[in-house]
Amino acid sequence: MDKIRDFFYGLLYLDLYREVAKIELQHKTLVNLLVFGDFIGMPLLTSYYSLRLLPYALSQLMHLRREVARERDIFEELAEVDVH
Repeated sequence: MDKIRDFFYGLLYLDLYREVAKIELQHKTLVNLLVFGDFIGMPLLTSYYSLRLLPYALSQLMHLRREVARERDIFEELAEVDVH
């Protein structure tokens, strides 16, 4: 029974799940960049709230730095375009 359930989950929901997870990661990266951009070298204004949130997000700053500074190829972006 589990194999049938897993099959239908993969058939119906797996693509949607991956797309939502990718969009969530993009939104999280954008928010972190806007709030903590000055700590990774982006020239943004430091606000009182970003300094208050810094101790809670300190572990995510290295991941944010890698995600923002990652070199992207045009073919990566074109592979995700749905032509249908």
